[in-house]
Amino acid sequence: MRRATLLAALTAACAGAWGEVLQAQAARTCFVEVDSTGGIQRQLDAGRGFVRWYSGGGVWAHCVGQNTFWYSDSVAWYQDQDRFDMIGRVNFRDSTAQLTADRASYFLGQERLDAFGNTRLRNRATGSVLRGPNLRYFRRLPGVRDTTLLTATQRPTIEYRSADDTVGAEPYLIVADRVEMRGNTAARGWGSVTIDRSDFHGRSDSALLDTGVEAGRLMSQATVDGGITSGYHLAGRDIRFRLARKKLVWVQAEGEADATSLEWRLVADTVQFDLADDRIQGGNAWGDSLRPEATSLSTVMVADSLAITAPSQVLEEVRGVGQSVARSRRDSTDAEPDWVAGDTVTARFGPTASGSRALSEILALGAARALYRVYPLGATTPDLSYSRGDRILARFADERLVRVDVVGGADGVYLEAPRRTP
Repeated sequence: MRRATLLAALTAACAGAWGEVLQAQAARTCFVEVDSTGGIQRQLDAGRGFVRWYSGGGVWAHCVGQNTFWYSDSVAWYQDQDRFDMIGRVNFRDSTAQLTADRASYFLGQERLDAFGNTRLRNRATGSVLRGPNLRYFRRLPGVRDTTLLTATQRPTIEYRSADDTVGAEPYLIVADRVEMRGNTAARGWGSVTIDRSDFHGRSDSALLDTGVEAGRLMSQATVDGGITSGYHLAGRDIRFRLARKKLVWVQAEGEADATSLEWRLVADTVQFDLADDRIQGGNAWGDSLRPEATSLSTVMVADSLAITAPSQVLEEVRGVGQSVARSRRDSTDAEPDWVAGDTVTARFGPTASGSRALSEILALGAARALYRVYPLGATTPDLSYSRGDRILARFADERLVRVDVVGGADGVYLEAPRRTP
């Protein structure tokens, strides 16, 4: 192996110009020194006091006074361009990252590394790994950038981790047309972005994930799905979410928001939920252009705003505030469904005798009204009852109406259906 100190070789070749070169490169932090080469070295005059230096057979180099090293099969040093090219089996390492690639160019004045072909960069602090056909890595540079910046195109894949992740912790898998990683906590993606983990599946045109503040955002045609056991889906033009200890704890969709679970569906301008253990615990919906609507297996509720209580994603209560209406879900042969309305309406759900869950009661307060069918004993054709009062409470058993209480200024109309006499 031949040992060659690049700085010394260049100084001997162009001693008169070296002071000018050092002054032009004063902002840089890396001054290259070649430790050893396994092949013949060549040096060419590049004009204006600069040289170009070439070597092959395996080249080892480092930045003087830094924990920055690299190897490649061959190198080309263009002093006039302040560029150091590495060709073949590139292996670069500094205090922050470790990179492998087929070839790379290091622009010393910018502290920028461009890599191509089977690129793989690992963040040594967090364990995050980026793989793809190319990447651009900006090192910290005093007075220019206070943190590292990594960009990549052509749909790279990121295994995204945090510095405080435990050993074996599951990473987020991020794929996009173009990605950017800033420092150790922030990642962005543009173009058909996907973010996946066993408990989180996000899709959007662009996205942001910042584990430093434990928050993220999915923008344009955004969707979020829970894990296999949770069974929820959330869609909207824009979705924001928050994490706690790397777990999703809050999510909000804006713009034609649509949320579904096994037991219900909720649509509105804006929908937000609280989550725990990968399951929805409750949420709210509101909006102006799209009036909130909640649909369960048996009931539809519409109001100015809605609130859902669903511990462990089991629906217990839907509350409507402001011109609220709850109506039954009947088939298309019904002229009009049963309904209960009021300033506020609360629908509660509970278990049935068969073990399923269904509507157990509806409570309307403030200018309460109700229209519902009543089946007299033995009748197949229902009577029709319309009631008004300050408070109406309708109770159900096994999905059938069993009692209606009207309190405060009660009045109404009861219409008997025509029936044949014997």
